Parts: sequence; structure tokens; C-alpha cells
Amino acid sequence: MIYDYVLSTHNGQVVTADWQRPSDRRYGLGLMVELQTSYLGSTYKTRYGHLSALMVQNNQLVTQGKVIAISGNTGKTDGPHLHFEVRKWHEPPELHGGDFYPVNPYGWESINPDRPDDPWEIAGRPASVNLWQNRPSLSSAKCTYLSGAPLTPGNDPPLNPDLTNPVHRVIDDSDTDRFVQFGPSWQTVNNCGSQGQCYGGTYRWRVRASGDTYNSAYASWKPRVHDLVVGTYDVYAYIPNQHANTVLAFYRIYHNNKLHWAGIDQSRFNKPGYSRTWAYLGRYDFDDGLNLLQAQQVVVYHDGDVGQEMAADAVALVLADGPPDLNLPIVLGSDDAGPNAEYNCNYGEDHKEIYLGHCFTGTEIVSGFRFSDVNIPQGAVISRVHIHFTVDGSPEIDPLLLRFYGDALTASPTFTQTNRPEDRPLTAAWRRWYIPGTDAWSWEPPPQPPQIRYSPNLASIAQEIVNDGEWQPGSSALTFIVKPQPGFSGTEHRRVMAYERPDAPPGTYAARLLVWFDE
Repeated sequence: MIYDYVLSTHNGQVVTADWQRPSDRRYGLGLMVELQTSYLGSTYKTRYGHLSALMVQNNQLVTQGKVIAISGNTGKTDGPHLHFEVRKWHEPPELHGGDFYPVNPYGWESINPDRPDDPWEIAGRPASVNLWQNRPSLSSAKCTYLSGAPLTPGNDPPLNPDLTNPVHRVIDDSDTDRFVQFGPSWQTVNNCGSQGQCYGGTYRWRVRASGDTYNSAYASWKPRVHDLVVGTYDVYAYIPNQHANTVLAFYRIYHNNKLHWAGIDQSRFNKPGYSRTWAYLGRYDFDDGLNLLQAQQVVVYHDGDVGQEMAADAVALVLADGPPDLNLPIVLGSDDAGPNAEYNCNYGEDHKEIYLGHCFTGTEIVSGFRFSDVNIPQGAVISRVHIHFTVDGSPEIDPLLLRFYGDALTASPTFTQTNRPEDRPLTAAWRRWYIPGTDAWSWEPPPQPPQIRYSPNLASIAQEIVNDGEWQPGSSALTFIVKPQPGFSGTEHRRVMAYERPDAPPGTYAARLLVWFDE
């Protein structure tokens, strides 16, 4: 098994999900999982070792067939594989107390008169016991078995990132705002992205030298505030095709005030015979970056052998909820509207930017975003709603405290001079959005990618509207109104791209509505 799914063989509780020896990641089974269960009055553990990433945590209950980890090459190994063993609680008479000892899970039955007894039991260890659900047979005759249907976990978690999911973030080593390298001897490779040799055209690498400690040199990818929505993400690292042969690149994932690990043999990615370019690092919950005790980041250390090369290229974080059920654009120029903060606070439906906050005069800005023909069944349970904004600015660093509401009308019309965002009846539900001054919004023209920001989860607002008896799937609209939080005053504002842009076709950079729901 080379960086593939590891499934639980039985129901049980996770009693270990960690390094076998946290101070030495090259020891023993490396990153490992132990599951404990009881069967016919006895207690058993199954061990899964040399893993690269864990999908479970200590004390978690799991069911048979659940993906619990990704196989790998951590610990003391000669190459990527899965170490699997079964242990049974046993109290030998000569010992005071008991322990978990390896047990033969095939059982023991012999027709050899010279070996009628179980050799494991004779050696003072637990007697062999048949723990197989349906095979192999304990018949004394020679048996041949056809391969059974494989246990297929589907594609969850995906071992390759789905970058078509609109809620994802790729941080490349060229992103000077989010990537940093520390320590000596880092080298940079440029102009390498045309044939998949690297991601984004550049990557960094270094050789581990004698005397290096695991943290004497590292690279870090750090999302900024509001780069991510609150949720669970699959995390990946892109491995270049050269200068990446370390048997252990040790990744630390700091997320939502927690810390987890992954260990990757970079020589098994993007090399002859190993076509995968992204290494899966695991699934973790992330915050939007506000009110955290420690910064969210992915850090990689060189924990391989002296003389081996470790690369640092790009990291991808993809929302694990999957792509949205609806991904709706604004389709009319009059479907996004509001005052222009820099032109006398004049209202309009054809401005090239939509402003948020206050005008220079201190006047409150009320802006609106309308999405038509929303095909959500009435009564659907909405789990997640975000507005996907392309931001503008040069740069904008003003702190804002905003509220999102919905237009309570299911037949919400497009905006006009006589029916503006501030004229709409509002939902009872609302969501707060705080944008700190440290979250700099700026616009760089192509070929630089635009900056993206996501609204907070607006599901409660959308749910209130969809639950209305007048809601008509496929023809009703969801309209969101954005205004300053009551009591928040000033002259600060920010701006997002509107439907109309002089430098691109209409709608290219307009807001989009992303909706996840269950019928």
C-alpha cells in the first residue's frame, strides 16, 4: 500500500492516534492508530502503523470499514507499506499483571501429529483465535480462495484536491504574504511549472546537513484572516519532481487552536512510477482566522536522512463539504447596487464596485446582492451559504463591522432607483461580519489571480426565506442586504467587484452565491 486508504477492520474505539514515540518520528511504527474492542469476553487491539496522515482522534468510536488513515512511510521502514497486527489482552501466570500481546488471528488447527498444540499458546502467549469474518476456513485441507470484492471507501477523503470547488485556498511559495522559509541553505527553482514539475512556476528546496535539528530550517504556509470559511478542510502539499527525495517530510498542521501531524516520503510523489503530485495531509477543522490563540498554518520540517533533499512548493486547503449544490452568479447589472462611497455617496445600479461600510461623509452604506431563479426545494435543510466576493482596493485596510440580512420577500425584484437595498423588508435572521484592519484587500490585474473573500455562513437567513410558504423553487430569488452593524460608525469602507467592469466582460468578477442543502 503506497499512500492509500487504510480502513478499520472492526468496530471499536481509538486508543492511540499519534506517533509511537513522539520525540522520534523515525522510531518503530511511526505515525500509528490502535483500535480496541471486545469479542467473546476478550479484549483486542488492532494496530495500523507507518501511516502518513490520520483521519481519527483518540477516544473516537469508529465502525468497520471507516477510513482511519492514509498509509505511508513513517517510523522505521524500508519503504511505504502498512503494518497491521492484532493483539489480545493476556495475563501469563509468570507475570504480575497483564498486557496486550500479539495473537495469531487465523486460529490454529493442525493435522501434523508432531505439532498438535498451538505454538503461540505453548510459548506463553495468547492462544491463536480465528477472528476472520468469513475467511479463511480453518479446514485442515489445502484451500484456495478467490479474491473477494474489495472494500472501497469511494473517494472520501479525495487523495487529490478538487480545485474546482469554489471554496478552496492554494498557497504557493511565491505568495510573499502567506509563505515564509526559515533557516539556511534554501534554494529556489524558477520557471518549472509547464510540465507539472512544480506548482505555480517556482518552489524551494534544501539538503539536510549533519547537525541539523528537525526545526533548524522549515517552511510555513499561513492563511490570512478570511482566507477560509469556518469548516473542515482536506489539506494537501504539492511535491515537485526534483529536489524532493526525503523519506520523511514532517508536516505540522495548526488549525483552530489544535495541532496535528503528517509524514510524507517525498520520493514517492511526482517521480517515475509515482504519478500523484499532491500528498494528502489529512482532514482538519479550520476557523476564519479571528479570535485564535495560535496562527493557523502548515509547517514542514526536514526529518529525513542527511544528504536528502526536501522541497516546499504549494499547499491546498479544500472545503470537505464538497462543491456547493448551487453556484449562482449575479446575472443583471441591477442585481448588485448601492452607494458609491467615493462619489458623493451617490446611489446606483451600474457602479463598477459595490461598497461596504460608510461613505466619507459618515453616511451609512446599504448595499444589496440579488440572485435569481434559485432552485432550492421548499423545506430543504440548508447547511451552508456563502457569498463569494472578488475584492477591490489599493489596498483597503479599514476595519469594518457589518451585518448581512435577507430581503424577506421570496419574489424579491431587482434593484431600481425607487426600490433600493435600504427599502427592502428584512429577515429576522442576520449574521455579523467583522473585517479587521489586518485583512488587506487589494486588486492586482491579470495574470495575478484576484483576491477572494467569503461571507460568513448565511444559511439561517436563506433558510428563513426558503421556509416561507410563498417560496417557488426555480423562480424565487435570494437577496442579501449588507449594512453596518448598529452602533458602528465612522467613514471607513471597503469594496468588492460589481457586475459591470470596464476591463472584463459583464459578470466576470461579480459576486456568486454558494449553497449547500439536503432535500
